[in-house]
Amino acid sequence: MSNFCSVSDDILTNIMSRLPAKPFAAAACVNHLWNRISDRILSRPRLTSGLSLAESPEIAVDEALEMALSKPIRPHFAIAFVGLHFPIEEIHNRIASKIGANTILITTASLGTIDADSITNELEEMKWEDDEDAVITDDDMYLGVTMIIGFVPGLKINVVPLLHTNTEPQVPMVDEFISDVRDFTVLVAGNTNPEPVGIMLFGDHCRNLKPILAEIDAKISRETVMIGDAHNYFVCTNAEVDNIDTTLYTVDAVALVFARDNLNNNEVEIKFHVGISSGIIPIGPKIEILDVLVHEGKTTWLFARTQGEVWPLDAYNLILSLHTLIIDKPYFLYIGVTKEAEPLDGGLSIKYTEFYEVIGTQQIMFSVVGTGINPGDICMFYHSDMDSAMGSSNDVYNRFHHLVEPPPRQAYGQLVSSSRSNREKVFGGFMFASSNRGDKHFGNSVTDCMPFYENFPGVPFTGTFCFEPIGRSPVLEEEEEWQSDENRFNMQAFNTIHLVMSYKKTA
Repeated sequence: MSNFCSVSDDILTNIMSRLPAKPFAAAACVNHLWNRISDRILSRPRLTSGLSLAESPEIAVDEALEMALSKPIRPHFAIAFVGLHFPIEEIHNRIASKIGANTILITTASLGTIDADSITNELEEMKWEDDEDAVITDDDMYLGVTMIIGFVPGLKINVVPLLHTNTEPQVPMVDEFISDVRDFTVLVAGNTNPEPVGIMLFGDHCRNLKPILAEIDAKISRETVMIGDAHNYFVCTNAEVDNIDTTLYTVDAVALVFARDNLNNNEVEIKFHVGISSGIIPIGPKIEILDVLVHEGKTTWLFARTQGEVWPLDAYNLILSLHTLIIDKPYFLYIGVTKEAEPLDGGLSIKYTEFYEVIGTQQIMFSVVGTGINPGDICMFYHSDMDSAMGSSNDVYNRFHHLVEPPPRQAYGQLVSSSRSNREKVFGGFMFASSNRGDKHFGNSVTDCMPFYENFPGVPFTGTFCFEPIGRSPVLEEEEEWQSDENRFNMQAFNTIHLVMSYKKTA
């Protein structure tokens, strides 16, 4: 120990900054000097990730955690994306036992992932099997775990559940949810900032969150960024969730709430930036639904007519004619159903659109994935479009480009940083993408993540392919007009939601 006392702070900082998370935490407890150096190393926010495709759940968890914890970090939150055929609860419990009870942990199913290769640092896409009834074989690669761990000084994080009572399962407790979000935010940010910086939402697969999201959108400040997956399987570890009386309430969703910590002196200010890439365009006439037939609670057969016409629609020939009009093949065909959410407090109704993938046709009827369509609904056909998706991704790239640090400039024969000392710096990113996108549509595995990796090469980034990606970005007055009765959440089929996390010094 006496030899270490003579080591300079710079050398000790260099050594400690190379330690994995657990040895780093132990080193920080040695004495006041080492603790002060550890605080200096972790004075800025960090995001780390790890991916394992091992077929054993235990090995996959251990490998993913080892990669995610291979650098100094104090976990404030952790998210695990798990292949559908892995036991989610078992994996969740194993992760929770290893990262500690004080770390907020959400484990959720995933249809695939994009993450950096641990050796080459190149982003790679891995799609997992999305057929829940598929037979597992040794040759199939749909088992795996992706871990994301975040350290966000300057923010406080909490999990807020969205519930419904078991006596009224169709009535979500939206007002209570929003009140809980604001109560937590005021507790840590004070009355001057009653709205959170960001919300990451994970919805249960048994609940249609779209009308609920439309109401949440109308009641939470437009300055709050919201992203997530509206339809999935998830497990959450947090006191707010663990203490719920399941005989009285059921969890419809959980929100990871990020609020600014104004009650402590913070050296950095963290910001969330969202970009939304869509990829569908309308085609064909508007139609009116005349009758519906729900099959096994999973698909719906629709009997319809062209809006304004008397006779029923010849669905088979219409869809065949749409097929001839669509240039990009293969493609995905959807219908978008315009609906209105009626807030329980009697406020103005909010318009939103639900999308359903078209999967079959029989002469005068056609079928879609999902339920919830009613006679009288007005629909429009949409199809996936390569040019639209690429153009939208380029728009997201341009939206993020102002965060790129300028290259070093030459001065007096040396390279000097061109960035201002208080310039925002990007430290990580997330991506929630529709499972129909990625290599399956674009023919390559990097188009979806292009807005991030081309702007911020080498910065930690991870993505998941999921059932229903959702996103809401703050809308600036000069960017676009927004009507008070319209939903700002992007809940389109075939979309990708990008989140960039940045910080700047406050002093």
